[in-house]
Amino acid sequence: MSIDIQIEFTISDVLLNIESLEKKNKYTCPICYEFIHNKSIYQCKSGHIACQECWEKSLNSKQECMICRIKVYSLKDLARCLVIEQAFGKKECCCIYSFTDGIFNTRSVGKKFKKKFIKDEENGCKEILKVEDFDSHVKNCQFKFIQCSNKGCKKKFRSNTFGDHENQCTFKLGTCEICKKNDIVKNKLKNHNKVCPKVKIDCSQDCQMKIERDEMNNHIENDCENTIVNCKYHEQGCQFKMKRSQLQNHLENVNHQFYMSILIEKLISIKNKMELEFKPLVYKNTWTISNYSRHCVHTGGAQRIIESPKITIFSNEFQIYIFPLQPSIFLFKHPNNVSSVKVEISFTIINVLDNSKSKTENIGEKVYDESNYGFGNLFSSHPALINKENGWLSEDDKLTVEINIKLLDQTFKTLQS
Repeated sequence: MSIDIQIEFTISDVLLNIESLEKKNKYTCPICYEFIHNKSIYQCKSGHIACQECWEKSLNSKQECMICRIKVYSLKDLARCLVIEQAFGKKECCCIYSFTDGIFNTRSVGKKFKKKFIKDEENGCKEILKVEDFDSHVKNCQFKFIQCSNKGCKKKFRSNTFGDHENQCTFKLGTCEICKKNDIVKNKLKNHNKVCPKVKIDCSQDCQMKIERDEMNNHIENDCENTIVNCKYHEQGCQFKMKRSQLQNHLENVNHQFYMSILIEKLISIKNKMELEFKPLVYKNTWTISNYSRHCVHTGGAQRIIESPKITIFSNEFQIYIFPLQPSIFLFKHPNNVSSVKVEISFTIINVLDNSKSKTENIGEKVYDESNYGFGNLFSSHPALINKENGWLSEDDKLTVEINIKLLDQTFKTLQS
């Protein structure tokens, strides 16, 4: 990759026979005195010319020709001088890349200094161009100046010589074949092995194993046979320290019964404390069933069921079923990795006319397992009794149920593989 180097110049820096063109004064704007390269030239009815930029600047303040003062209201009142533009386009010039890379002399012009580019006879572009072809040539010239884009590299080249440098540039990014890091400067790649996190090095504790550099701390802490470790009963009072390779022999040949009894007592104490602190998990919510009466119509088919959204309590999924034609409510549990779970269940059917008449169905404590997965009760003797007049349905035909589920205990299935 490379970056083009921009050179500041004007068309007068590359025109051939510049002195002759300047004397004729035919191809310069009489207002700004610049050559008309890449400029649009307009003339008034009297034949006075100027570049578009000068016309526009003048017309912003005065609606007249800058030379003869004839009235000119806008560019529409002027004629384009294509003959002059095209004639200038046929003049000859050299390529800006026929000079050296930005090194120039200055020559005094009155009180000003004018830059003078130095010809590069050996390596510069030799093309003689027409002005009209100048821009397209410069854009693609193989002698243009470029700079290496590798960060840190300051070298500049002509475009046709860059290929050799690109392959040899010491600032080019390379990839470590071991850790696959791909932003390492080429001149540092040889020394990267000294810091590469994935290079295997000898264990710093001489255990005869080679470990990836970034895994060394983990190896020493958890695996190295030469790491000095405490006895596993250190917290219970055993003060022996030894290499990890000697730990098993220590455990087999030293009597730790006293320390084991201390550990057992501690574990029992922790268990008792946890049991005292354990509080059953309670789920409380309200389920509102819209258009309840619609579900109470006999269709002559299978039993009608109203299903609640799923209820998740500590990895257990439950769902409430209401059977409206035999008014009853049940709590079902979906299968999971819990072999059995003990819950306490109650439902309250809300009476919207008189809350004191709301009916609570205490299902009680139930154990859900593979053979028992649903428990419930009737909450009315007949479906017709569940109506608006009795207060069990709201005016917009909704039945409201309060849910109370208490998770008391659970046993998980044995893991198998």
